[in-house]
Amino acid sequence: MSDSPIIPTGQDNPSEAAHHKVSTENNSNHHEPEDHIAIFSSNLLDRGDSIIYSIVGICFFLGAIFALGYTFWDFGSTVFNIQGAIADAARATPKVIMNPQTVVAGAIIKLVSDLLLVLIIMEVLGTVVNFLKSHATSLRPFLFIGIVSATRGILSIGARLSVESVSNIPQQEFISSMIELGVNAAVILALGITLKLIGKYFED
Repeated sequence: MSDSPIIPTGQDNPSEAAHHKVSTENNSNHHEPEDHIAIFSSNLLDRGDSIIYSIVGICFFLGAIFALGYTFWDFGSTVFNIQGAIADAARATPKVIMNPQTVVAGAIIKLVSDLLLVLIIMEVLGTVVNFLKSHATSLRPFLFIGIVSATRGILSIGARLSVESVSNIPQQEFISSMIELGVNAAVILALGITLKLIGKYFED
């Protein structure tokens, strides 16, 4: 009686089983229908989103140019026509005595405030440009915008207080101005701490 190897028939070859499994998966994936409507809608909305962002970016750019031009024009007209600025301020606030030094100081503070407004517009424009390049947005520019806006508010209050004498300001208005200064300072501090603590996550 000869000994012959026994070949198991109840179990397939592992390599053939794996090949059969891969073929089955490829066939199932191949026969899955594509949603052409979803693909078309996605491409259409993506292009429309880019077009809208482009139009908004152009508007911000033109607004920044006009704001910058008006800033220098207003500063120049105030500095080179000090007597007229004093007369206008006297008509607006008859109880306040104006002098050239006060007018120039107020014009400089207003110049810085207007330049910060241009900077805010450019920060928003930078966010739009970054979205058009990478189709991704970041919170960092908006934190900078909040800091610049609060700084601009502080400068506006400082300009108003520098033009008007503290003794001529009503008590309620003076208290409101001090509260607004404190709130703006707190906003700058909070946003600065936020940038310091979680700024590294925005770099990713």
